[in-house]
Amino acid sequence: MTMRKMTFNLIAVGIVISLILTVIGAVISFISSLGDEPERPPFKIISSPPQQTYAVTVERKKLEVNEENPWSWKIYLGYASQGQQVLNEVEVDVGDSSSAPYWDKSPQLNWIYENTFRLDDTASMPESESDVLFVRNDSASALSYLYVNGEANERFFILNLEPQASLKLYARPQWERGDSCWFSGSGRFINGGKVDGGKNFRISPSAKGPGRYCLSVKENAITVVSRDFEGYELREFAPEERKQIEDYEKKLKARQARKADERIIDKIYSNRAEIITPKSPDCGAANPVSTLR
Repeated sequence: MTMRKMTFNLIAVGIVISLILTVIGAVISFISSLGDEPERPPFKIISSPPQQTYAVTVERKKLEVNEENPWSWKIYLGYASQGQQVLNEVEVDVGDSSSAPYWDKSPQLNWIYENTFRLDDTASMPESESDVLFVRNDSASALSYLYVNGEANERFFILNLEPQASLKLYARPQWERGDSCWFSGSGRFINGGKVDGGKNFRISPSAKGPGRYCLSVKENAITVVSRDFEGYELREFAPEERKQIEDYEKKLKARQARKADERIIDKIYSNRAEIITPKSPDCGAANPVSTLR
């Protein structure tokens, strides 16, 4: 073999190897990109209900992720009533690219009552096909706002909910989406106190339609029950268990965790018992609904 021919062969082999590596790199990059969630874009919505009782601003702001802040976005609520500012940029939700709500663009704001609106990027379902959620303020104080989470992207905002006031929401049905569902709420009283709470519900395989749920706001908690499904939650960690988890997280950060530490934590989590909330046959039966629209 001549020197020139050998040189050409080496060049050809080099080109082929280069092409193969380029293709492999492109494939790896493509596969990696499939696992990356897109960052949720910021938005700002300003709206008022039909009777102009409120002037509302809902805004999602992009955040800088760093060691002190793992979140890439926050949602803020502000509103005025009768010319007076009631809330000014109150944080109502926080998350990152993997957190609900998964709005990839600005969602739609639709008023349900004069003091209640829905935020989502998909239209609501007909009432006959929707979950029914009865909401009631069973505390002695008015709520400046209540933020209700249902199906992944659906959010409800209730403003100025007086003590003992109630209303009915029609939410996107969750019974067809899997064997469990979730409803929760968080809010702030007029006096500044905060309240939150939620519940998972196990959907029976025999379920043939939407469910009925009741969300009650108390002074120190929000409770949710269902007429149709059992609720469940995992018991709270004991103080000693909580300390062991905190110590393990410190070891992880310092890269000092061992297999024995991991086994202890796995045992703590696997031993958490389920607390079952039975069905509530009276849910919604005697729940008067406000007529605010």
